[in-house]
This record gives sequence, structure tokens and C-alpha cells, in this order.
Amino acid sequence: MKTKNRNPALLLQGKKVNPLIEFYFELNHLKQLFRQGWLLRKIPENKCESVADHLFGAAILTLMIADNYYESLDMNKLLKMVLVHELGEIYIGDVTPHDHIPKNIKYEWEYKAVVEIFSKIPNGKQYVALWKEYEEGQTPEAKLIKQIDYLEMGLQAHIYNRQYNIPIDDFIRSTKKRLHDKRLIDLFNEVKQLTGGT
Repeated sequence: MKTKNRNPALLLQGKKVNPLIEFYFELNHLKQLFRQGWLLRKIPENKCESVADHLFGAAILTLMIADNYYESLDMNKLLKMVLVHELGEIYIGDVTPHDHIPKNIKYEWEYKAVVEIFSKIPNGKQYVALWKEYEEGQTPEAKLIKQIDYLEMGLQAHIYNRQYNIPIDDFIRSTKKRLHDKRLIDLFNEVKQLTGGT
């Protein structure tokens, strides 16, 4: 698993600190952790987004999309859910399909990681519950965040494709296959037309 640096939480070993500080140092690891799928497609390390970059993009998309199209959904819940949905990667890394880890095993690993991460902070159980809700994908908020997660990946694929002329059409096709929300499909198709993607 390629990272920019070691997990910053290691800097706290042997020190007694406020749990929120410990949580932030652990969370900071997502800034160090490359999105491994892009590295597999030969995006240069110095240009490759981190998991934290992805979370930022997904959170901004959530804010804009929910504000413009889904005002009836709970914005507070949406933003919390999008921000916690990748936090298990602090411990397990950015597992991709190329790792050939069965979905149930990946889920177990992430669940244990999320429980451990949030056990350190007040009200941590509510965030574990939001992570589980996202993973189960049954509520309107969870369904929308899953769709936005795919959209963000697809938009980033178009950007990388244009910036570096690297064929990453499999990411674009994967996004197209996974998007079911008509409004998000329309946004994605508009970007495809603008960038000349497949």
C-alpha cells in the first residue's frame, strides 16, 4: 500500500493526549494515503489524489447536489455520512478490486477499523452507525452518498484522462454502470461530452 508518509498517529506513541487530538492524527493518515487505483493506472505519485482529497470532493459534491436537487434529505446526516464512509481505510488502506479481497472480508476489516477509530471519541457510536448505514445502502441518504461516491470517482477519472492522456476508461465505464440516479447520470454525461470521454 503506497503512502506519502507514515501514519501521523505514530508520532503520538507513548503520549497521553486528548482523544480528539488522537482522532485527528489518525484521520490525518488519509492525507498520506494515495488512492491506489490511480497509481495502478500510472498516475504519477506527485499528481495522485489521496483518500482525503477524494473525501473532500465527495463532500463538496454532496453539499451542492443535495442543496440543488434533494432538499428533502437530511443534510447534516448526508455530510456526516460522506465524511465517515472511507475512515476504515485509516487502518486497512485503500483496498481495490485488484487486491482480490472478498467483499465480506473487506467489510469485516473496515467495520473493526471504524469501531476502533470511533471508540476513542465521545459519541463515537453514532458515527459507526452512520458508516454501517452507508454500507447497507438502504436509506435515501445512504443511496445518494453511494451514488455521489461513484460520481466523484468518474469525474476524477475524466480529469486525469485529460490532464495526463492516460487511458483510464475502465473507471469511466465503471461509473457509468453504477450510476442509477438520473440527475447524477445527466451531470456525468455532460462532463463526458465536454471532455470527449467514452
